[in-house]
Amino acid sequence: MYLDPIKITLLTPGMNQQGELEASGIPASLVAKFLDERGIVVEKTGPYNLLILFLIGIDKSKAMQLLRGLTEFKRGYDLNLTIRSILPSLYKEDPSFYEGMSIQELAQGIHDLTKKYALPELMYKAFDVLPEMKVTPHAAWQKELRGKTEEVLLNEMVNRVSANMILPYPPGVPLVLASEMVTEISRPVLEFLEMLCEIGAHYPGFDTDIHGLYRHANGSYTVKVLKD
Repeated sequence: MYLDPIKITLLTPGMNQQGELEASGIPASLVAKFLDERGIVVEKTGPYNLLILFLIGIDKSKAMQLLRGLTEFKRGYDLNLTIRSILPSLYKEDPSFYEGMSIQELAQGIHDLTKKYALPELMYKAFDVLPEMKVTPHAAWQKELRGKTEEVLLNEMVNRVSANMILPYPPGVPLVLASEMVTEISRPVLEFLEMLCEIGAHYPGFDTDIHGLYRHANGSYTVKVLKD
């Protein structure tokens, strides 16, 4: 736990100090949901870290509330309680899916999906290799105003100019800006988005808020691109 006057960053198991994924893990999003049910606001989550803000003037009761919440989560995790008992609001998202599932099973399932996509390397590539700007942002906006856009499936966005900014939250950093094109070189951007979508599709209640992506009733995702 690293402390400055107003922020606390908590690390959860799953990634070692070298940035390598371990055999087992507890995704931060799972801890955040548990704390949220107990009225503890998590400002931002990463795959294995949580950011909690302490405003100037807050007394130690808030810190104690956080410690109690974390202790309660650890106890429930060690006892391997069911989702129905430890996270009732998450259970209500899809009772048939979560019926009989334990907290350790859910944590490991999300962690395994993260390992499947080799998250540390994928995140580095996704934010290191930038998409190519093909037109000016002004030109892209003018085309959108005139209806010269269309929606394509997420996996078909390579070599198409995006009409909108695509921004997953967390981490809240734009991956693609309007007027930019994902190419084969910057394909890790697409793979990172696909990983976020797969976790949300497989585990109800764990959707990532991605500005610029549109989810449909059949579970597919589309993006808006400029017409050729």
